[in-house]
Amino acid sequence: KTLGFTAEQTLSYVQSLYEKKLCTYPRTDSRYLTQDMKNTVLAVAQATASFFMPDSSNLSVNVAQVTDNNKVTDHHAIIPTAKVKGLDLQSLPFGERETLRLIAIRLIVAVGEVHKYAETVIAAKCGDSVFSVKGKTVLAEGFKAIQKLYKETEERAEKPLPILNKGDTFIAQSSIKEGKTSPPKEFTDDTLLSCMENSNNAVEDTERKGIGTPATRAGIMEKLIKTGLVERKGDKKTKHFVPTHKGISLVTVLPEAIQSSHLTAEWEEKLKMIELGELSADDFMAEITELTKNLVATYEVIKGADTLFPSERESVGICPRCGGSVTENKKGFCCSNKSCSFAIWKENKFFTAKKKSVTKAIVKELIKNGKVELKNCFSVKTGKTYDCIILLDDTGGQFVNFKMEFTKK
Repeated sequence: KTLGFTAEQTLSYVQSLYEKKLCTYPRTDSRYLTQDMKNTVLAVAQATASFFMPDSSNLSVNVAQVTDNNKVTDHHAIIPTAKVKGLDLQSLPFGERETLRLIAIRLIVAVGEVHKYAETVIAAKCGDSVFSVKGKTVLAEGFKAIQKLYKETEERAEKPLPILNKGDTFIAQSSIKEGKTSPPKEFTDDTLLSCMENSNNAVEDTERKGIGTPATRAGIMEKLIKTGLVERKGDKKTKHFVPTHKGISLVTVLPEAIQSSHLTAEWEEKLKMIELGELSADDFMAEITELTKNLVATYEVIKGADTLFPSERESVGICPRCGGSVTENKKGFCCSNKSCSFAIWKENKFFTAKKKSVTKAIVKELIKNGKVELKNCFSVKTGKTYDCIILLDDTGGQFVNFKMEFTKK
Protein backbone atom coordinates (compact mmCIF):
# COMPACT_ATOMS: atom_id res chain seq x y z
CA LYS A 1 0.00 0.00 0.00
CA THR A 2 2.80 2.41 0.90
CA LEU A 3 4.65 1.85 -2.38
CA GLY A 4 1.68 1.18 -4.66
CA PHE A 5 2.83 -2.37 -5.51
CA THR A 6 0.46 -5.26 -6.17
CA ALA A 7 0.61 -8.31 -3.91
CA GLU A 8 2.27 -10.33 -6.68
CA GLN A 9 4.90 -7.63 -7.29
CA THR A 10 5.68 -7.41 -3.58
CA LEU A 11 6.04 -11.18 -3.26
CA SER A 12 8.33 -11.20 -6.29
CA TYR A 13 10.56 -8.48 -4.82
CA VAL A 14 10.80 -10.18 -1.43
CA GLN A 15 11.52 -13.54 -3.08
CA SER A 16 14.38 -11.94 -4.98
CA LEU A 17 15.72 -10.41 -1.74
CA TYR A 18 15.49 -13.83 -0.11
CA GLU A 19 17.46 -15.44 -2.94
CA LYS A 20 20.11 -12.72 -2.50
CA LYS A 21 20.13 -13.64 1.23
CA LEU A 22 19.14 -10.10 2.25
CA CYS A 23 15.93 -11.11 4.03
CA THR A 24 14.47 -14.22 5.64
CA TYR A 25 11.88 -16.60 4.14
CA PRO A 26 9.07 -14.47 2.68
CA ARG A 27 6.11 -16.85 2.55
CA THR A 28 4.96 -16.47 6.14
CA ASP A 29 2.10 -14.77 7.95
CA SER A 30 3.70 -14.87 11.40
CA ARG A 31 4.47 -11.54 13.09
CA TYR A 32 6.78 -12.91 15.76
CA LEU A 33 10.32 -14.27 16.09
CA THR A 34 11.62 -17.19 18.16
CA GLN A 35 13.49 -16.85 21.45
CA ASP A 36 16.75 -18.19 20.00
CA MET A 37 16.93 -15.21 17.59
CA LYS A 38 17.58 -12.57 20.28
CA ASN A 39 21.24 -12.01 19.45
CA THR A 40 20.54 -12.12 15.71
CA VAL A 41 17.80 -9.51 15.97
CA LEU A 42 20.03 -7.17 17.98
CA ALA A 43 22.78 -7.25 15.32
CA VAL A 44 20.36 -7.00 12.40
CA ALA A 45 18.42 -4.10 13.92
CA GLN A 46 21.62 -2.11 14.45
CA ALA A 47 22.81 -2.91 10.90
CA THR A 48 19.52 -1.89 9.26
CA ALA A 49 19.21 1.26 11.36
CA SER A 50 22.07 2.71 9.32
CA PHE A 51 19.61 2.91 6.39
CA PHE A 52 17.75 5.68 8.22
CA MET A 53 20.09 7.29 10.78
CA PRO A 54 23.80 8.22 10.73
CA ASP A 55 24.51 6.87 14.24
CA SER A 56 22.79 3.64 15.29
CA SER A 57 25.06 2.78 18.23
CA ASN A 58 22.52 4.08 20.77
CA LEU A 59 19.56 2.35 19.10
CA SER A 60 17.13 0.87 21.62
CA VAL A 61 16.35 -2.77 20.81
CA ASN A 62 13.66 -4.45 22.94
CA VAL A 63 13.70 -7.95 21.45
CA ALA A 64 11.21 -9.33 23.99
CA GLN A 65 8.45 -7.32 22.28
CA VAL A 66 8.65 -9.45 19.13
CA THR A 67 9.69 -12.92 20.41
CA ASP A 68 7.06 -15.55 21.18
CA ASN A 69 7.63 -19.20 20.28
CA ASN A 70 3.92 -19.97 20.68
CA LYS A 71 3.02 -17.59 17.85
CA VAL A 72 5.49 -18.97 15.31
CA THR A 73 4.49 -22.05 13.30
CA ASP A 74 6.38 -23.01 10.13
CA HIS A 75 8.29 -19.74 9.65
CA HIS A 76 8.95 -16.65 11.74
CA ALA A 77 8.26 -13.06 10.66
CA ILE A 78 10.15 -11.52 7.75
CA ILE A 79 13.24 -9.56 8.82
CA PRO A 80 16.46 -8.49 7.08
CA THR A 81 19.52 -10.74 7.46
CA ALA A 82 22.98 -9.90 8.76
CA LYS A 83 24.10 -9.54 5.12
CA VAL A 84 22.54 -6.08 4.96
CA LYS A 85 25.40 -4.69 7.09
CA GLY A 86 27.33 -2.29 4.89
CA LEU A 87 24.98 -2.91 1.95
CA ASP A 88 24.79 -0.19 -0.70
CA LEU A 89 21.03 0.16 -1.03
CA GLN A 90 21.38 2.05 -4.31
CA SER A 91 22.86 -1.07 -5.91
CA LEU A 92 19.47 -2.79 -5.70
CA PRO A 93 16.64 -2.33 -8.23
CA PHE A 94 13.99 0.17 -7.10
CA GLY A 95 11.33 -2.37 -6.16
CA GLU A 96 13.71 -4.53 -4.11
CA ARG A 97 15.37 -1.52 -2.49
CA GLU A 98 12.14 0.07 -1.28
CA THR A 99 10.69 -3.27 -0.13
CA LEU A 100 13.84 -3.98 1.89
CA ARG A 101 13.61 -0.51 3.44
CA LEU A 102 10.03 -1.29 4.47
CA ILE A 103 11.05 -4.59 6.07
CA ALA A 104 13.94 -2.86 7.84
CA ILE A 105 11.95 0.06 9.25
CA ARG A 106 9.24 -2.29 10.50
CA LEU A 107 11.79 -4.35 12.43
CA ILE A 108 13.37 -1.26 14.01
CA VAL A 109 9.94 0.16 14.91
CA ALA A 110 8.76 -3.17 16.34
CA VAL A 111 11.73 -3.42 18.74
CA GLY A 112 11.81 0.32 19.52
CA GLU A 113 10.83 2.27 22.62
CA VAL A 114 7.14 2.71 23.40
CA HIS A 115 5.39 5.89 22.28
CA LYS A 116 4.03 7.74 25.34
CA TYR A 117 1.37 10.42 25.42
CA ALA A 118 -1.05 12.03 27.84
CA GLU A 119 -4.71 12.06 26.85
CA THR A 120 -7.15 14.68 28.03
CA VAL A 121 -10.91 14.12 27.84
CA ILE A 122 -13.23 17.11 28.12
CA ALA A 123 -16.99 16.73 28.68
CA ALA A 124 -19.27 19.73 28.09
CA LYS A 125 -22.96 19.79 28.93
CA CYS A 126 -25.45 21.68 26.79
CA GLY A 127 -29.02 21.33 28.01
CA ASP A 128 -29.59 17.62 28.48
CA SER A 129 -26.86 16.60 26.04
CA VAL A 130 -23.24 15.88 26.89
CA PHE A 131 -20.51 16.39 24.26
CA SER A 132 -16.98 15.10 24.67
CA VAL A 133 -13.64 15.59 22.96
CA LYS A 134 -10.20 14.02 23.36
CA GLY A 135 -6.77 15.55 22.96
CA LYS A 136 -3.23 14.16 23.18
CA THR A 137 0.05 15.57 24.37
CA VAL A 138 3.14 13.57 23.37
CA LEU A 139 5.42 12.79 26.31
CA ALA A 140 7.95 10.57 24.49
CA GLU A 141 8.13 10.00 20.73
CA GLY A 142 9.57 6.49 21.14
CA PHE A 143 9.38 4.36 17.99
CA LYS A 144 7.43 7.05 16.12
CA ALA A 145 10.54 9.21 15.94
CA ILE A 146 12.18 6.51 13.81
CA GLN A 147 8.97 5.95 11.88
CA LYS A 148 8.92 9.59 10.87
CA LEU A 149 12.42 9.25 9.38
CA TYR A 150 10.96 6.94 6.78
CA LYS A 151 7.57 8.68 6.61
CA GLU A 152 5.95 5.27 6.76
CA THR A 153 2.70 6.77 8.02
CA GLU A 154 1.16 10.18 7.71
CA GLU A 155 -0.82 10.69 10.86
CA ARG A 156 -3.55 13.27 10.96
CA ALA A 157 -2.38 16.28 12.93
CA GLU A 158 -4.55 16.75 16.01
CA LYS A 159 -5.52 20.25 17.07
CA PRO A 160 -4.45 21.07 20.62
CA LEU A 161 -7.26 21.54 23.11
CA PRO A 162 -7.72 24.94 24.75
CA ILE A 163 -6.92 25.26 28.44
CA LEU A 164 -10.15 24.57 30.32
CA ASN A 165 -11.00 24.03 33.96
CA LYS A 166 -13.81 22.10 35.53
CA GLY A 167 -16.93 24.25 35.75
CA ASP A 168 -15.95 26.69 32.97
CA THR A 169 -18.76 28.06 30.80
CA PHE A 170 -18.33 29.05 27.17
CA ILE A 171 -20.33 29.77 24.03
CA ALA A 172 -19.79 27.53 20.99
CA GLN A 173 -21.10 27.73 17.44
CA SER A 174 -23.17 24.70 16.39
CA SER A 175 -24.92 23.50 13.27
CA ILE A 176 -26.75 20.44 11.98
CA LYS A 177 -25.53 18.69 8.85
CA GLU A 178 -27.50 16.15 6.90
CA GLY A 179 -25.67 13.45 4.97
CA LYS A 180 -25.65 9.87 3.79
CA THR A 181 -23.44 7.00 4.80
CA SER A 182 -20.97 5.89 2.15
CA PRO A 183 -20.94 2.27 0.93
CA PRO A 184 -17.92 0.12 1.86
CA LYS A 185 -14.90 0.82 -0.31
CA GLU A 186 -13.84 -1.73 -2.90
CA PHE A 187 -10.94 -4.01 -2.02
CA THR A 188 -7.35 -3.04 -2.73
CA ASP A 189 -4.46 -5.52 -2.79
CA ASP A 190 -3.67 -5.00 0.90
CA THR A 191 -7.27 -5.04 2.18
CA LEU A 192 -8.13 -8.14 0.13
CA LEU A 193 -5.01 -9.93 1.41
CA SER A 194 -6.04 -9.09 4.97
CA CYS A 195 -9.60 -10.31 4.36
CA MET A 196 -8.35 -13.57 2.82
CA GLU A 197 -6.07 -14.13 5.81
CA ASN A 198 -8.87 -13.54 8.33
CA SER A 199 -11.90 -14.81 6.39
CA ASN A 200 -12.94 -17.44 8.94
CA ASN A 201 -13.32 -15.73 12.30
CA ALA A 202 -14.85 -18.87 13.74
CA VAL A 203 -11.42 -20.46 13.93
CA GLU A 204 -9.74 -19.32 17.12
CA ASP A 205 -6.18 -20.28 16.17
CA THR A 206 -5.04 -17.22 14.22
CA GLU A 207 -2.19 -19.14 12.60
CA ARG A 208 -4.55 -21.51 10.79
CA LYS A 209 -7.45 -19.52 9.39
CA GLY A 210 -8.15 -17.93 6.06
CA ILE A 211 -8.20 -18.53 2.32
CA GLY A 212 -4.95 -19.72 0.77
CA THR A 213 -1.49 -19.35 2.27
CA PRO A 214 1.11 -16.56 2.22
CA ALA A 215 2.61 -18.37 -0.78
CA THR A 216 -0.62 -18.61 -2.81
CA ARG A 217 -2.79 -15.58 -1.99
CA ALA A 218 -1.09 -13.21 -4.43
CA GLY A 219 -1.40 -15.84 -7.18
CA ILE A 220 -5.11 -16.33 -6.45
CA MET A 221 -5.71 -12.60 -6.84
CA GLU A 222 -3.84 -12.46 -10.15
CA LYS A 223 -5.72 -15.50 -11.44
CA LEU A 224 -9.03 -13.72 -10.84
CA ILE A 225 -7.79 -10.94 -13.13
CA LYS A 226 -6.31 -13.25 -15.80
CA THR A 227 -9.56 -15.24 -16.02
CA GLY A 228 -11.58 -12.04 -16.48
CA LEU A 229 -13.55 -12.31 -13.21
CA VAL A 230 -12.27 -9.01 -11.76
CA GLU A 231 -10.37 -5.93 -12.95
CA ARG A 232 -7.94 -3.55 -11.25
CA LYS A 233 -9.12 0.04 -11.58
CA GLY A 234 -7.78 3.25 -10.09
CA ASP A 235 -4.77 5.55 -10.17
CA LYS A 236 -1.08 4.61 -10.06
CA LYS A 237 -0.97 4.62 -6.26
CA THR A 238 -4.25 2.92 -5.35
CA LYS A 239 -6.06 0.38 -7.48
CA HIS A 240 -9.28 -1.36 -6.51
CA PHE A 241 -10.61 -4.79 -7.42
CA VAL A 242 -13.84 -4.39 -9.40
CA PRO A 243 -15.91 -7.46 -10.41
CA THR A 244 -16.63 -7.87 -14.12
CA HIS A 245 -19.94 -8.96 -15.64
CA LYS A 246 -18.46 -12.44 -15.93
CA GLY A 247 -17.49 -12.46 -12.25
CA ILE A 248 -20.90 -11.24 -11.07
CA SER A 249 -22.60 -13.81 -13.32
CA LEU A 250 -20.49 -16.63 -11.88
CA VAL A 251 -21.41 -15.70 -8.30
CA THR A 252 -25.08 -15.46 -9.35
CA VAL A 253 -25.26 -19.05 -10.59
CA LEU A 254 -23.06 -20.69 -7.92
CA PRO A 255 -24.78 -22.45 -4.99
CA GLU A 256 -24.63 -20.40 -1.80
CA ALA A 257 -22.43 -22.98 -0.04
CA ILE A 258 -19.72 -22.62 -2.70
CA GLN A 259 -19.97 -18.81 -2.72
CA SER A 260 -19.08 -18.61 0.96
CA SER A 261 -15.45 -17.90 1.79
CA HIS A 262 -16.02 -19.74 5.06
CA LEU A 263 -16.20 -23.07 3.21
CA THR A 264 -12.76 -22.52 1.66
CA ALA A 265 -11.35 -21.36 4.99
CA GLU A 266 -12.75 -24.43 6.75
CA TRP A 267 -11.21 -26.71 4.12
CA GLU A 268 -7.85 -24.95 4.53
CA GLU A 269 -8.15 -25.55 8.27
CA LYS A 270 -8.96 -29.24 7.78
CA LEU A 271 -6.04 -29.71 5.37
CA LYS A 272 -3.81 -28.30 8.09
CA MET A 273 -5.36 -30.74 10.59
CA ILE A 274 -4.61 -33.62 8.20
CA GLU A 275 -1.01 -32.43 7.95
CA LEU A 276 -0.77 -32.45 11.74
CA GLY A 277 -2.41 -35.88 12.03
CA GLU A 278 -5.52 -34.49 13.74
CA LEU A 279 -7.93 -35.52 10.94
CA SER A 280 -8.16 -38.47 8.55
CA ALA A 281 -7.79 -37.66 4.83
CA ASP A 282 -10.47 -40.28 4.04
CA ASP A 283 -12.94 -38.59 6.39
CA PHE A 284 -12.24 -35.23 4.74
CA MET A 285 -12.78 -36.63 1.23
CA ALA A 286 -15.98 -38.40 2.36
CA GLU A 287 -17.29 -35.06 3.64
CA ILE A 288 -16.55 -33.38 0.28
CA THR A 289 -18.22 -36.26 -1.60
CA GLU A 290 -21.35 -35.94 0.53
CA LEU A 291 -21.46 -32.16 0.03
CA THR A 292 -21.10 -32.60 -3.76
CA LYS A 293 -23.93 -35.15 -3.87
CA ASN A 294 -26.23 -32.83 -1.94
CA LEU A 295 -25.39 -29.85 -4.16
CA VAL A 296 -26.06 -31.80 -7.35
CA ALA A 297 -29.32 -33.20 -5.97
CA THR A 298 -30.72 -29.91 -4.64
CA TYR A 299 -29.33 -27.28 -7.02
CA GLU A 300 -31.93 -25.28 -8.95
CA VAL A 301 -30.88 -23.65 -12.21
CA ILE A 302 -31.08 -19.86 -12.03
CA LYS A 303 -33.61 -18.43 -14.47
CA GLY A 304 -31.87 -16.67 -17.34
CA ALA A 305 -28.53 -18.27 -16.50
CA ASP A 306 -27.89 -18.95 -20.18
CA THR A 307 -28.01 -15.20 -20.92
CA LEU A 308 -25.47 -14.46 -18.18
CA PHE A 309 -22.73 -16.27 -20.07
CA PRO A 310 -23.15 -15.43 -23.76
CA SER A 311 -20.55 -17.04 -26.00
CA GLU A 312 -17.78 -14.61 -26.88
CA ARG A 313 -16.51 -16.85 -29.67
CA GLU A 314 -17.33 -16.13 -33.27
CA SER A 315 -19.35 -18.82 -35.03
CA VAL A 316 -17.65 -20.27 -38.10
CA GLY A 317 -20.69 -22.22 -39.25
CA ILE A 318 -23.54 -24.60 -38.46
CA CYS A 319 -22.59 -28.03 -37.11
CA PRO A 320 -23.41 -30.67 -39.77
CA ARG A 321 -24.25 -33.18 -37.04
CA CYS A 322 -26.59 -31.36 -34.63
CA GLY A 323 -27.19 -27.90 -36.08
CA GLY A 324 -25.32 -26.21 -33.22
CA SER A 325 -22.78 -23.43 -33.60
CA VAL A 326 -19.15 -24.34 -34.44
CA THR A 327 -16.66 -22.00 -32.74
CA GLU A 328 -12.88 -21.73 -32.57
CA ASN A 329 -10.76 -22.49 -29.52
CA LYS A 330 -7.03 -22.98 -28.95
CA LYS A 331 -6.97 -26.56 -30.26
CA GLY A 332 -9.52 -26.50 -33.03
CA PHE A 333 -13.03 -25.79 -34.26
CA CYS A 334 -15.66 -27.52 -32.12
CA CYS A 335 -19.42 -27.66 -31.81
CA SER A 336 -20.64 -25.53 -28.87
CA ASN A 337 -23.17 -28.25 -28.02
CA LYS A 338 -21.41 -30.23 -25.29
CA SER A 339 -23.28 -33.43 -26.16
CA CYS A 340 -21.98 -33.26 -29.77
CA SER A 341 -18.48 -34.55 -30.57
CA PHE A 342 -17.99 -32.72 -33.88
CA ALA A 343 -14.51 -31.19 -33.99
CA ILE A 344 -11.90 -30.30 -36.62
CA TRP A 345 -8.55 -30.12 -34.82
CA LYS A 346 -5.86 -27.64 -35.87
CA GLU A 347 -3.16 -30.31 -35.58
CA ASN A 348 -5.08 -32.72 -37.83
CA LYS A 349 -2.65 -35.23 -39.37
CA PHE A 350 -4.59 -35.28 -42.65
CA PHE A 351 -3.69 -31.61 -43.16
CA THR A 352 -0.27 -31.47 -41.43
CA ALA A 353 1.00 -34.31 -43.67
CA LYS A 354 0.27 -32.02 -46.60
CA LYS A 355 2.00 -29.12 -44.80
CA LYS A 356 -1.29 -27.26 -44.58
CA SER A 357 -2.71 -25.40 -41.57
CA VAL A 358 -6.37 -25.76 -40.62
CA THR A 359 -7.53 -22.15 -40.85
CA LYS A 360 -10.86 -20.54 -40.11
CA ALA A 361 -11.44 -19.97 -43.85
CA ILE A 362 -10.88 -23.67 -44.63
CA VAL A 363 -13.28 -24.81 -41.88
CA LYS A 364 -15.94 -22.34 -43.02
CA GLU A 365 -15.83 -23.74 -46.56
CA LEU A 366 -15.90 -27.35 -45.35
CA ILE A 367 -18.91 -26.75 -43.09
CA LYS A 368 -20.82 -24.65 -45.61
CA ASN A 369 -20.14 -26.55 -48.85
CA GLY A 370 -18.72 -29.87 -47.65
CA LYS A 371 -15.51 -29.26 -49.60
CA VAL A 372 -12.63 -26.84 -50.03
CA GLU A 373 -9.99 -26.44 -52.74
CA LEU A 374 -6.37 -26.54 -51.60
CA LYS A 375 -3.36 -25.62 -53.71
CA ASN A 376 0.27 -26.67 -53.36
CA CYS A 377 -0.34 -29.64 -51.08
CA PHE A 378 2.88 -31.53 -50.26
CA SER A 379 3.27 -35.19 -51.26
CA VAL A 380 5.32 -37.29 -48.81
CA LYS A 381 5.93 -39.95 -51.48
CA THR A 382 7.14 -37.74 -54.33
CA GLY A 383 8.27 -34.63 -52.43
CA LYS A 384 6.31 -32.54 -54.95
CA THR A 385 3.20 -30.37 -54.56
CA TYR A 386 -0.25 -30.77 -56.07
CA ASP A 387 -3.72 -29.19 -56.07
CA CYS A 388 -6.79 -31.05 -54.85
CA ILE A 389 -10.26 -30.73 -53.37
CA ILE A 390 -10.74 -31.81 -49.72
CA LEU A 391 -14.13 -33.37 -49.02
CA LEU A 392 -15.73 -33.48 -45.58
CA ASP A 393 -16.41 -37.19 -45.02
CA ASP A 394 -18.13 -37.15 -41.62
CA THR A 395 -19.90 -40.34 -40.57
CA GLY A 396 -20.72 -39.21 -37.03
CA GLY A 397 -17.94 -41.19 -35.40
CA GLN A 398 -15.39 -40.17 -32.79
CA PHE A 399 -13.31 -38.33 -35.38
CA VAL A 400 -14.20 -36.26 -38.45
CA ASN A 401 -12.75 -37.81 -41.64
CA PHE A 402 -11.72 -36.25 -44.94
CA LYS A 403 -11.25 -37.41 -48.56
CA MET A 404 -9.30 -36.06 -51.48
CA GLU A 405 -10.70 -35.47 -54.95
CA PHE A 406 -8.65 -34.46 -57.97
CA THR A 407 -10.03 -32.28 -60.73
CA LYS A 408 -9.91 -33.84 -64.18
CA LYS A 409 -7.59 -32.07 -66.61
